[in-house]
Amino acid sequence: MRKACLLLLLVAACSKSETEPTDAGAPDAGPIPATLIDAGIFVKGVGVTNDICTPEICQHNENTDLMRWHGDIYLVHRTAVSQDLGPNSSLHIYKSSDEGTTFNQVATLLAPQDRLPNEEYPDGGAVTLDGGPGVGGGRDLRDPHFFIVNDTLHFIALTRLPVLSTRDSNVDTIAMESHTTDGTHWTPLVQVGPPGWSFWRVKEENGVLYTAAYEDGDSQVTLFSSTDGTTWTKGADVFTDSAKTPLETELTFMPSGRLLALVRTDGDDSQVLGDTQLETQVCWSEPPYDAFHCDAPLQDVRLDGPLSFFDNGRLFVMARKHLGASNKKRTALYEITGNLEGGPLGIAERVVLPSAGDTSYAGGVKLASGDWLFSWYSGDLTLDEPWYLGMFDATDIWLGTMNLGTQ
Repeated sequence: MRKACLLLLLVAACSKSETEPTDAGAPDAGPIPATLIDAGIFVKGVGVTNDICTPEICQHNENTDLMRWHGDIYLVHRTAVSQDLGPNSSLHIYKSSDEGTTFNQVATLLAPQDRLPNEEYPDGGAVTLDGGPGVGGGRDLRDPHFFIVNDTLHFIALTRLPVLSTRDSNVDTIAMESHTTDGTHWTPLVQVGPPGWSFWRVKEENGVLYTAAYEDGDSQVTLFSSTDGTTWTKGADVFTDSAKTPLETELTFMPSGRLLALVRTDGDDSQVLGDTQLETQVCWSEPPYDAFHCDAPLQDVRLDGPLSFFDNGRLFVMARKHLGASNKKRTALYEITGNLEGGPLGIAERVVLPSAGDTSYAGGVKLASGDWLFSWYSGDLTLDEPWYLGMFDATDIWLGTMNLGTQ
């Protein structure tokens, strides 16, 4: 997750109008074919005063994911005091054996409290805006995503230096992996990606694992592949227009094998808050995925923290929704429409989940009933804070069940 709106951006944000406009983002969705059956808070952050987040639950809970493995459902999320990068953070993993009705915590993984092996960077002093001298030991931990290799459950998460910066600059991101064979005992975090690359969600196609990674500074997105989940090979560039600030990129394999990459692009400093000129890049590749072409972006929508999945032949994406000049946010379910074998694509909003403040970064699994269980995070619904405040305030982890209807 990017940590935007820092210092300079806060000044600009606080001068914006608080009048919430009519949403003119997605085209008219028509009759809504998806219904939220129920939703509630799973992990409480609002009202929590604890400030030790290794391993306790703190006020800012975020970055969720869900995965079914050996018939059970696993959930992971980050906890910290705020969006600030720092070693006072941890990942909490839960297991449900009753289709998401109840969850029990099975593991907690702490952010690295020391330097990584062979890592060199300055010690002591005050952290500077540009991440210069003054960065001490310890790393932030965030953005976990589950995936399965053979009979083993893995996740990849991101560690970063506790640097105050804009656009993920000077944070020396390193992707780290952990796995389990019994669901309870997890291996220590180990480095799997080259320094400076943030891995997003892992997808599998024909026995090969793929992820789209964005480079520190949010300058480009590149495809990586693996057969074992621990050794990754850098492949084709997906999107390289650094002026558009590309970052979190969701991969989706079509029935034909064609690969769709939906690239979040934050634009310039006037667009980074998500209140003007929104767009998501649409990039396509065909086997062996050695080149991408990015034509006809989705206009008036920016898919922050995207989760894509198919249900009954329909392609859905859950992501952060931007409400314009108020700088308020929601978590919403969208349906990707149009030609799913090469484009052009459209997008239609289907359901807005209970959400406010800092929100989104969802996980999802299909239940035995045919409904879907989703996880996401949200700030206090009654406060409904602008995003630039919500990033530093309390957030809860939510769970909700949804019926996606019929085609």
